[in-house]
Amino acid sequence: MRFWGRSWLRQRFSDTRGQSHFQDRRSSSFELSSYARAFVESTSDCVFFLNREWRFTFFNPRAAAELNVKADTIGQCIWERFPETRSTIFEENYRRAMKEQSTQIFEAYFAPLSTWYEVHATPVDDDLMVIFRNINERRIAAEALRVRERQLATVFGQTVVGILHRDLMGRVLMVNQRYCDIVGRSKEELDGLPMQAFTYEEDIDWNAALFRKHLGTAEPFQIEKRYIRPDGTPIWCAVNVSFVCDDAGTPVSIITVAEDIHARKIAEEKALESKDLLQVVIDSIQDLIFVKDREGRFVFSNRQLTEACGPVEGVLDREFFSRDPTDIHARSDRQVLTTGAPVTIEEDIPIRGNPRKFQTVKVPWWQNGEIVGVIGISRDLTERMEAEAELIESKRQLATLIDNLPSLVYKCDIAAPWPFTFISEGAEALTGYTASEFMERRLNWGEIVHADDMQMVDDAILGSIPAKQPFNVVYRIMTRSGETRWVADRGQCIFDASGEPAFLEGIVSDVTTQKEAEEKIIWAAHHDPLTRLPNRALFQARLSKALERSAALGRKVGLLILDVDHLKEINDTLGHDAGDAVLQAVANRLSAAVRPIDTIARNGGDEFAIIFPEIDGEQDIRTLIAPILEQLQRPLPYAGRALDCRASIGASIWPDHAQEAEDLLKQADVALYTAKATGRDKVVVFETSMRTEAQRKAEMRSNARGAIDARSIEPFYQPKVHLNSGALQGFEALLRWRNRRAGIELPGSIQAAFDDPQLAVALSKQMHDMVFDDMRRWLQDGIPFGHVAINASAAEFRDMEFADRILARLHSADIPNRCLEIEVTETVFLGRGTEFVEKALRTLSAEGVKIALDDFGTGYASLSHLKQFPVDVIKIDRSFVHDLASNPDDPAILQAVLNLGKGLRITTVAEGVETAVQAAFLRSQGCDFGQGFLFGMASPSSSIPDLVASWEAGQFSIAELDTLFLKDRKQRRQER
Repeated sequence: MRFWGRSWLRQRFSDTRGQSHFQDRRSSSFELSSYARAFVESTSDCVFFLNREWRFTFFNPRAAAELNVKADTIGQCIWERFPETRSTIFEENYRRAMKEQSTQIFEAYFAPLSTWYEVHATPVDDDLMVIFRNINERRIAAEALRVRERQLATVFGQTVVGILHRDLMGRVLMVNQRYCDIVGRSKEELDGLPMQAFTYEEDIDWNAALFRKHLGTAEPFQIEKRYIRPDGTPIWCAVNVSFVCDDAGTPVSIITVAEDIHARKIAEEKALESKDLLQVVIDSIQDLIFVKDREGRFVFSNRQLTEACGPVEGVLDREFFSRDPTDIHARSDRQVLTTGAPVTIEEDIPIRGNPRKFQTVKVPWWQNGEIVGVIGISRDLTERMEAEAELIESKRQLATLIDNLPSLVYKCDIAAPWPFTFISEGAEALTGYTASEFMERRLNWGEIVHADDMQMVDDAILGSIPAKQPFNVVYRIMTRSGETRWVADRGQCIFDASGEPAFLEGIVSDVTTQKEAEEKIIWAAHHDPLTRLPNRALFQARLSKALERSAALGRKVGLLILDVDHLKEINDTLGHDAGDAVLQAVANRLSAAVRPIDTIARNGGDEFAIIFPEIDGEQDIRTLIAPILEQLQRPLPYAGRALDCRASIGASIWPDHAQEAEDLLKQADVALYTAKATGRDKVVVFETSMRTEAQRKAEMRSNARGAIDARSIEPFYQPKVHLNSGALQGFEALLRWRNRRAGIELPGSIQAAFDDPQLAVALSKQMHDMVFDDMRRWLQDGIPFGHVAINASAAEFRDMEFADRILARLHSADIPNRCLEIEVTETVFLGRGTEFVEKALRTLSAEGVKIALDDFGTGYASLSHLKQFPVDVIKIDRSFVHDLASNPDDPAILQAVLNLGKGLRITTVAEGVETAVQAAFLRSQGCDFGQGFLFGMASPSSSIPDLVASWEAGQFSIAELDTLFLKDRKQRRQER
């Protein structure tokens, strides 16, 4: 477009000899010279003028035609004639041109004409001249040019190669930026730089040799090589090398064209890896994969197919499936080749010679838009088809089983009365009603549910639905015959696809027999079978309830613990049938003597308990006990004998003596212990002072446990002496324990522990371990200690392997059996399990271990025990020896016992020998051995070797011994 300066316009527009095509003749300010008029009317640009009121004063023909305006437009305001220009780039630039008195040039889109214009707005004195032209075609061309440039830039960027032109000295004659980018060096850096300096090390030698070869002939060559960049990274390039020669054909410079193929080379490497990976994946698939050409020849197979069928590549399928008369393989191939659609068939494929069922999917193999073969994948369905057949058979068997079950299988509505949509034939066996009666709605299940259970059943079923949990409810039904039966209904709600409850399904089983058995089991679990009284578990539950109820009523609760006196003697003398008769009689008498609200229980053994709820104090207890004592005072006639039914009773009161049930029982036990300790057949109500004795025994047991854990049990050895010769016969191992605060203590300080079977066994085991170790050591040192006697409690004989363990320990320690003597008290022979005691003692005796009966004459043993059990030694209790000089009866008893020993050829040992007078008497009556302070105190194992070595039996007589040890004996008594 031509540009006209403002001064030029003023000069050209000052001539007013003619008028414009459209010109406001009323305007005095605007007139065109004939020169200007000719110019603007002949120009191809559009021209119009606006005055200061923005009214049109002139249009040239081109503008009038472009804007499609007529002569009446002259004088109109541009904003009114063309309102679309309001608040647009047109108004903005027109006003700026007038305000700043400067030409404004801009491009704008005029929507009413759908046209782009280039506009020049130039102020001319008080008017505004607007020159514009249609630039649609220019913009389209420009846009097309930009698109083309972008396309060319894109194409050039993708296909551009690097070019380097150097002379033979390496001076750069020309290089493009792409080459610099490829090798990572500028033109200046490449100038004079040897090719080897930016060639990858592994490619230098063969590159140089190839270059020298072609330099001589000036023949171009192409290679793929790696350049090395300054940062050490290699880049693959396809390089074309050509030579520029002079007129004589001699190379004077080299042109190198390099194309970056690094991505391609990396992709090739990855493709190779990917191909290997794909092959691995295909070979790892358990299905058979194959590819066949149009003739049916196998051209590919995966490892599974090759291993299962052998090599098939190159084999025609008609050869591979030669035994198949159906021709299904070829027909399915032809269908795929003809239609191009996938085909699924089931076929038999020989696997290792055995035909198996396969499902094969075949799809066309396309190449260059043509089907050139078939690709197939075959999956072994043999196991699945066998499983489906088994499932069908299983369903048939299940239907048969359901219809023959004694239980009832059902499907029914959710809401009571639960009409059935399916019910098994077991309905009739269970209810007496046929399945058809239920299915035909002549009867609903809810009609036979026991009325008292109906709500419970409904609640159980409806409660399980929101939780989506199975229900299991036991209830009663009424059968057709009017019989009541217990049933277990186990089922669940089935939900539809939308999650709404649809129906119930489940199974109903007859549990009448089970229910009756459960009631018997529950009864048996809470009652004593002999007396039919509540047992300890039910007693404790009722005691807790009694305490709760009495607390609510503001009353008290009395608790009695009864031990039947002498029940053990009755069992031992008359047998357990007699003892059971006593227990039953006591139970019946107690039941007859108490109130209906009271509870009587047998807690085990000879112990009973009675709960007296709702009492006011001790006086009520004594009143309630009176009829009990009266009942128990009467003897029980049994097999011509009168058996004693009396009992020792301990009582406690809640809340006077304890706040908790457990503590209340403890206080009653303490009172019972006091009653038994003070003479039996008594009633003792708990007092606080009684707790002291109980605590003392508890402390004994605690000390014993501590001694066991700390392994502070030690054996002390007291010598046993031949009364005639004074020779050392052996030792008895006596238990001592080392108290960290008080030193060595006697077993009496932990006496209560021996009443606890577990503690008694643990104490004996630790004692025995140390005794065996001492004997083994003495034997190794050649010390003639004779034998060692150890004590065995009744609790140890309850272990049927006691004798075997003792003998095994002797054998493992290489101790002769004759070196051990087992001492038992008469209580071991009493009570149940005497057959185990006898067996153990006979086993030990048969192996040479001596058996000694300790504390003879102080228990309940009869002379028959000396005949029944293998007793080798009788140990006379110290109580008979101690009062020998002062009690005239003791010598007679001693004489009788010693004569008994002689008559039965049983060795006799007197314990507690402290004076020569006692020793002389015992010797004169034929007692074999003596043991006591006269001969020596119990000593630790470390003293025994010296004691044995210094023992000189022959140099002392009994009288001399008495004189010699008089002072020593007094000192020992003080130490006791």
